[in-house]
Amino acid sequence: MEKTTSRILRSQQLTVICIALFCFFWTTANVSNKSLNKVLGWGELIEAIRDEPSFQKEIDWLVRQAREEVNKGLVRRAYRLEDIGLHRTWLDGRSEALEDEIRETFALAMSDFAACNTLSRMLPMVAAAAKITNDTLLREHVIAQLEEMSGWQPLQRPGWTLYKPGNRLPSDGKDGNWLATGTGVRAIITTLEIMGDDISDTLKTSLADLLEKEITGVVEDWEFKRPWFVRSNNAITNQWVLPTEGLVRACLYLGIDKHKEAYELGVKNLLQALSVHGKAGEFEEGIGYAAFTLTSMLHTARAMAVLNDRRAIEHPFLIHFPTWAVHHIQPGRMSVNCFDAGNAQISKENMVWRSLFSLLVFGTGSEVANWALQNQFDGPSEDLAGLACRVLSREISQTPPKSFAAYDRAAMVVWRDNWGNDATGVWIRGGHELDQHDHQDRGHVNFIAQGKPILIEAGTPSYSNPDMGVHYASGAGHNVLQIGTFFPERPYPAQTTPRYTGWQQPGCVSSITVHQLNEQRGKVHVECSDCYTETRQWLREVDWTAQELCIRDIVSLKESNEIILFRYHLGTNETIRIKNADHRYEVQWSDAVINILGSVPLELSQYKAPDSTITAKEDFMHTCLEIRTKQAISEVNIEVTVTPIHTK
Repeated sequence: MEKTTSRILRSQQLTVICIALFCFFWTTANVSNKSLNKVLGWGELIEAIRDEPSFQKEIDWLVRQAREEVNKGLVRRAYRLEDIGLHRTWLDGRSEALEDEIRETFALAMSDFAACNTLSRMLPMVAAAAKITNDTLLREHVIAQLEEMSGWQPLQRPGWTLYKPGNRLPSDGKDGNWLATGTGVRAIITTLEIMGDDISDTLKTSLADLLEKEITGVVEDWEFKRPWFVRSNNAITNQWVLPTEGLVRACLYLGIDKHKEAYELGVKNLLQALSVHGKAGEFEEGIGYAAFTLTSMLHTARAMAVLNDRRAIEHPFLIHFPTWAVHHIQPGRMSVNCFDAGNAQISKENMVWRSLFSLLVFGTGSEVANWALQNQFDGPSEDLAGLACRVLSREISQTPPKSFAAYDRAAMVVWRDNWGNDATGVWIRGGHELDQHDHQDRGHVNFIAQGKPILIEAGTPSYSNPDMGVHYASGAGHNVLQIGTFFPERPYPAQTTPRYTGWQQPGCVSSITVHQLNEQRGKVHVECSDCYTETRQWLREVDWTAQELCIRDIVSLKESNEIILFRYHLGTNETIRIKNADHRYEVQWSDAVINILGSVPLELSQYKAPDSTITAKEDFMHTCLEIRTKQAISEVNIEVTVTPIHTK
């Protein structure tokens, strides 16, 4: 009897210990979103916003925006090419280059996405304002817009794959659900959740019928492998995520029990999309596309968590993504803008960034995102996500990340000496095999000194810009190596990068080895030897402090002798002063001095390059420095030392 009792006591003790350990590890793993153990639905959030007197300023702003939205009228679907542009629809400029046979189909499909994307942001905002104020005009606008959308079946019409000449639809005329599926479902369901009983049963039934068909369509897309991203199992792309959002949220709204298999397919696809990114929060399409895709992921994960399915909201990628995002904030209100991330300027009031970090606080309870909103920006955004963030952020701490990091999956090193606007910052690009929306930028080095851009990249204009493939996405838009001197003049349509001898090969892998990285300095090697068919070796060593940055390039070719050329895009439009010599050279302008040492005689020159980094104006030019060998050779070592001219 005593032995039995002893065994029972030991068993009970072990049970208590196991429970304690489980609770400890569960709490530790979930510290980033501890405040979201009870996730409020949209109805509860709107009540909390309405009942908080300190939010009156933000509520007034929301109501003003809602009324401005109502004054613009309803977004109505276009059914003919000539109608695109009416009723707040948008014409994709790429349609102009297409054959008559496919132009209208493509343009209508893209107008569907534009319309649903607009409504995903604006319609829930009007609904919230209507609910908070009981304004009849706002409520009637919401109802009228939902009635209009109930006839958009499907939300995404075929044709989005016809973006370049020669493309054609499959024989059945279907290329699958796409971006409008996710944004359209988000607009409808979020609005319905906010409006509650203010929507008639008749309209709810009509919208439920639409959502049933959207579920069927997305399930069939995965069953028949209709879209390209399903056939290639490419879960990285936003094109995978947005239809997945539509599927999951439609199933949640109509009832998981009724759509259990479809719901589990959607959750499986969402978890795959989360898991394919870096465990440190890296997103392989850059910060620009991350903002778009994470919006979809966060809305979906949060909608699941409202019904106690926390599989997505507690995923490591979502927990760590805020830190990766914050590391894109560079000194001087600039951002890391590699990939298709546009220009680099980010003001403290920037709505895109504030909305992203507000969504991160709203969606995951991130302390890092909360810190960024309060210390790098003007607080939460003045939109519905920002208001929801304000409700939740009061119970969330603020935690700054380190000011430097090395990311493997994003193939990037970022560094700044402090978090002030007048700090000094460096970012360096490698290349991962899973990179998407990437440019010929392996080995690129960016340098900002005391908030002033010194070395930059060209950035990304609109995809329809005729210079996109030549001056921006190609190696000509980055501070990298070129073999030979061939420079094409707009021979390719938008979105096409030149693939010539002497240029980086598409999708090449370029590893970064970190030798030192702390608050005082950094030293890394970027291995780019496999990025060119001609190179036996291109090794780039970058060594820096807040006072100076040094780049050492070692280049050797496999067989032939060629001119070896490097570009350095400068953060100025000034005409620079160049002093030439046989092996030592000096470049100077008002912000910096560059000293160059070559193992062979070099030639230096300058030209004006189009810019989408310093400014969003696509006709802005900046100065580009070219360093090339005087003669065709097989190997060269070049050392470039950049010394800022400090103003303090």
